[in-house]
Amino acid sequence: MNRRHFFKQSAAAAGMAALAGTVSTPAAAQAAVSQKAAGKQIGLQLYSLREDLRKDRDGTLKAVAGMGYQLLESYGYQERKFFGQTPSGFKKQLADLGMKMTSSHTGFGVYANDTAAAWDAVRQNMDDTRTAGAKWIVQAGYPGSRYTKLDEVKKLADTFNRIGELAKTFGLKFAYHNHTEEFAPIERQIPYQKYIELTEKDLVSFQMDIGHVANAMGDYMGYLLKYPGRFATLHLRDTNVATKAATEFGEGDVRMKEVFDLFPTPQSGLEDYFVEQEGYKYEPLVSVRKCYEYLNTSTFVKW
Repeated sequence: MNRRHFFKQSAAAAGMAALAGTVSTPAAAQAAVSQKAAGKQIGLQLYSLREDLRKDRDGTLKAVAGMGYQLLESYGYQERKFFGQTPSGFKKQLADLGMKMTSSHTGFGVYANDTAAAWDAVRQNMDDTRTAGAKWIVQAGYPGSRYTKLDEVKKLADTFNRIGELAKTFGLKFAYHNHTEEFAPIERQIPYQKYIELTEKDLVSFQMDIGHVANAMGDYMGYLLKYPGRFATLHLRDTNVATKAATEFGEGDVRMKEVFDLFPTPQSGLEDYFVEQEGYKYEPLVSVRKCYEYLNTSTFVKW
């Protein structure tokens, strides 16, 4: 996501309008959960609908539920709230719609300020993320975009290990989400590869953004094959690697069938995958619906 500064802004405002054809009763919500559980576990990073959520949070979430999404990844945690709601309140709203938040994109102040207060804020964030029902807490932006020395890379990897160790005490899993800067060499080393090699497998997972890797250097399959077990969560996006522009699913250069062929079941190393769309041919709500339909009708997506 290109949103390193987003987390300094206010959380998305609550909307008032509701869209038709959505779950509105506890019984209907439970029926929707049961129906979805039998289908594919397609997740959505809500940043894909950032403008819609800002204008009408409630109506947008109802529309997402109506598309068939069951797993959500949040963004913009601030002031102990998700989209303007308490963790328990947001969890209930999603449950009433037959959905759940399984992951949170966030940021931490400990990279710049390794202080007791900064680590207390991390603990508070993790506690709220757990309360909201998530199992993943994900570093969303690259703290090392201005690094020029390999020692800085090594220090960040150590901090990732510390965050991952702390996350385990809250029953969470920590992951790092990449952009493209991590693939620019520093002292003839690729930082992204060093992060994988210098972090502990049981403490740090890597949420590979397939589209970003394709744009940065292309060899996303090489990483998935070389480091099995390190990519338990993925971001799916398609892209035109020549222009670096996002495309609708199936219209770009990302070979999604090859990716999913590596993970035929949830027991094959990948636990969660999320649609993320930042460039649109259609209105964002239409685009994310088309992404869902592409994955849901593709026979190579087994779960």
